[in-house]
Amino acid sequence: MLELKNKDSSHWWWFDSHNKDNSNRSQWLHSALSELDEKTRMMLKLIEEDADSFAKRAEMYYKKRPELISMVEDFYRTHCSLAERYDQVRSESGNRLLTPCSSPLSVTRHQLGKSLSLNDRSTNGSYAEAYGPEESNDSEVDDPEEEETVQDQTESQTEELSSCSCNEELMRLRQELERLTEENKVQREQLMQKDEEKRDVIRQLSLAMDLLREENMKLGRHVVEKAPKRESPLELNKSKEDFLGKLFSGFTKS
Repeated sequence: MLELKNKDSSHWWWFDSHNKDNSNRSQWLHSALSELDEKTRMMLKLIEEDADSFAKRAEMYYKKRPELISMVEDFYRTHCSLAERYDQVRSESGNRLLTPCSSPLSVTRHQLGKSLSLNDRSTNGSYAEAYGPEESNDSEVDDPEEEETVQDQTESQTEELSSCSCNEELMRLRQELERLTEENKVQREQLMQKDEEKRDVIRQLSLAMDLLREENMKLGRHVVEKAPKRESPLELNKSKEDFLGKLFSGFTKS
């Protein structure tokens, strides 16, 4: 019971808003505030959900953190939307007076900082990074033209990234082509050098073979010149006849 009272007292800013006169509220404002109440209730439920130990609370925090961040985003956008609508109505009516009231967003941030002290710095850093000043102009009730503009910008950025990626790939392929061309040129030069060396060897071998042929021819002629000359059979018979004729003529004289 005491714990419930403590929770009620810590949520005075929320319950106090319910006690205000709702008769003059428009249907749109009533719907927006009802949606805001529901989101606030879900956020507080996540923040104040308890566990048996510190480890369980830490585990529960990391599990619920994405959902809580998403709720804070919706809450932030809704708050901005209400502020923009209020400023627009105030400008149109010419009323420059502001009713001092505490911002639900600032109070909720206080509750987040108090209940999620386990990782306060990282949460604030992630929140500031994810929902910086550039995001403050977005809301759930944004003009369709603005949504189309954001979509066009996103598509343009996607096309730029795709174009950049294609350019990098094209540059890489060009570098690879230049490298292969240079390697091909070097290999061609090496092949031409080897072919020239082979031609050189072939010329030298041909010259050596010509010299050997010439030497063989000289040796052949020299052998023929030095060999004893043999008489033909006719010359041999003629020599015999001369010898026999001389022999017989000698016998006749004696």
